[in-house]
Amino acid sequence: MPVIDSKYKPANFLFRNTHLNTIYASLLRRVPKVKFERERIIVDDIDFLDLDWSASNRKKLVLILAGLEGKSQSLYSRAAIHHFNNQGWDCVCMNYRGCSGEPNRLLKGYHMGASADVKSTIDHILKNSDYKEISIIGYSLGGNLALKYAAEEGDNIPKKVKSIVAFSVPLDIKKSHEKLSKWYNWHYLKWFMFPLNVKANRKKKQFPGKVDNYNGFFMSGDFLYFDTHFTAPANGFSTVEDYWNKSSSKSLLHQIKIPSLIIASHDDSFISKNCIPFQEAKSNLFLNLEVSQYGGHCGFIRKFFEKTWWMEERALQFIKLHKNKTSKNQVEQTEFVSNEF
Repeated sequence: MPVIDSKYKPANFLFRNTHLNTIYASLLRRVPKVKFERERIIVDDIDFLDLDWSASNRKKLVLILAGLEGKSQSLYSRAAIHHFNNQGWDCVCMNYRGCSGEPNRLLKGYHMGASADVKSTIDHILKNSDYKEISIIGYSLGGNLALKYAAEEGDNIPKKVKSIVAFSVPLDIKKSHEKLSKWYNWHYLKWFMFPLNVKANRKKKQFPGKVDNYNGFFMSGDFLYFDTHFTAPANGFSTVEDYWNKSSSKSLLHQIKIPSLIIASHDDSFISKNCIPFQEAKSNLFLNLEVSQYGGHCGFIRKFFEKTWWMEERALQFIKLHKNKTSKNQVEQTEFVSNEF
């Protein structure tokens, strides 16, 4: 599909600053609390996933996939759930392994390519509910998982799974790690490394002899070190390059067969230019790419103290527009019309 020129523009000029946009969205904006009901499912490798539901027996469902260390209590997860609940949708957030408040059972955990857990969640929902349509919203790492899941399913994706919206996706993991390691991102890098190192050290003690080359401590290291000495060996990859190559969804985008929207911003300090799939979008009728000048990383804040946010409004707009476009012919006949978003 043609590349969409995004209509997102910050109403307050301060949100032209990528760092303010990113930090305000993830830590400072005011989001109503959501009352969840937790469901634990057991996956094929005997590990578990905790699903947090905000549901009222409606016929439409949105699955929320958060970013790194993603869980239902993250601000953007709650913001999406609040918005979609108010618009008549049930919502469920898949907490990644080890992110629901309890360590998972195995050495392996969640990572950039763990799309099998998305498939397990979707299959469970389809088996145990009667939803007429399901859409997926993914943020950063969660966006990569959503797109990778859809690409791997290809023509076999369940008919009730109608669309995907993915924000600020590190489609090329190696290049994104290189950019995140730049000096101007040091504060984000250390923020990420603290919980990851805590969990990795716990796993090292729990499974002696499995990741002995890993020696990270609290906020030390970067993703090259962490993925080389922990993520790759803990999850069965031969090398860090093997992990990055197999987990990056960019090379798989041509296999997606449901309407999917990727939203990126030029000023995202996490995402390299390689992660904005201009050519892939032009060559796949199911793939829509929207790029804004500003937005930060999963930010897209317009002004202080908003009650609703651009990301959630834009996601709902796309999902509603494409809820019945499940074939190539239908997608070809859909003409995108931008509005105030």
